Amino acid sequence: MKLGRRSRWIIAVTVLAVLSLLFLSQVDAVQATFNNMHAFTVLLRVETEIMQKTPAGQYYESLFWKHNDELMQISSSYPENEEEFWRVTRLFIPGLEALLNGEGDAVQITSEQVESLKEELDWLAFVGSPTLREDIQREQQRLPLETLVGMTMNEVLDFINSGWNPESVVAKTLVPESDGEWAYYVHDGVYLEYPSQYTIQISGSEKDYAYFMPSTGMPEYWHSVVMKVKVWAVPSNENTDVHTWYSQENILWETPIQTAEFQGFEFIQKYAGSPTMDMHAFLYNQQEQLAVDIWVFVFEPPPQDGATDYRQLVNQRYEYFQHMVDSLRIWKP
Repeated sequence: MKLGRRSRWIIAVTVLAVLSLLFLSQVDAVQATFNNMHAFTVLLRVETEIMQKTPAGQYYESLFWKHNDELMQISSSYPENEEEFWRVTRLFIPGLEALLNGEGDAVQITSEQVESLKEELDWLAFVGSPTLREDIQREQQRLPLETLVGMTMNEVLDFINSGWNPESVVAKTLVPESDGEWAYYVHDGVYLEYPSQYTIQISGSEKDYAYFMPSTGMPEYWHSVVMKVKVWAVPSNENTDVHTWYSQENILWETPIQTAEFQGFEFIQKYAGSPTMDMHAFLYNQQEQLAVDIWVFVFEPPPQDGATDYRQLVNQRYEYFQHMVDSLRIWKP
């Protein structure tokens, strides 16, 4: 269960709509070339600085997480496509970087970019599930790629954002007496509290997975990132020791968790060569024989100070993650 292979698309800025359906970036930070790591960094900025700030971007980020797990499977099944993926991705990186740096009027979409993108989309539709194929076709009808040729990056972004008002994929239910700060969602019998500004997307191919995505209005001191939750049945006679699932050499910090209904471990890990780290919480309810895995895509380097108080780091910068862990319980209507 190695999470060093991060999933990202170029979503929503160059071709704000269609890229969301195409560019799954299965980045293995250990093996990626310098150029690919630079592209990966640019795509992360696209997600946090643009996509999560607009209704259109939030829609396409949600669409990304809907298909993320299937696209990971496609990437594993067709490793020969990785080189072509990165070639097409790099065609858009200069324009995306210009847009992020306030120079989007200086870069135009070219016919080469559009043709390469169309070919990659057609390939994904061919090898993907009917649901993925339908979403690709719908987005291509919504935004014919040919119309973008000659547009500047700023024009593309304005074109996509104008008049866009998508609805949330999953309706929100606010936690009573929380002053609207927290909402809750019941996923496979487990109660989960999350920031009310977040939206939810259930994986289209792995129904055990739910994704919680930040939007606007989050406290500035929070490092608001995506949380992924898996809930599944694990009989008590099966192995529920999280230490056998993750390489101990990658664990920076861990602490046991004991709530009224769950027990397990919370930990932070980092893979060799990766500039980022991951936060996890694995919990198990023996009576219901339910396992819950919560992980946070933390796209920042771990502190260099070996004496870092990781508990303080979690509580101050990722309070929403800790809140979800602490409020976890079996749903009893």
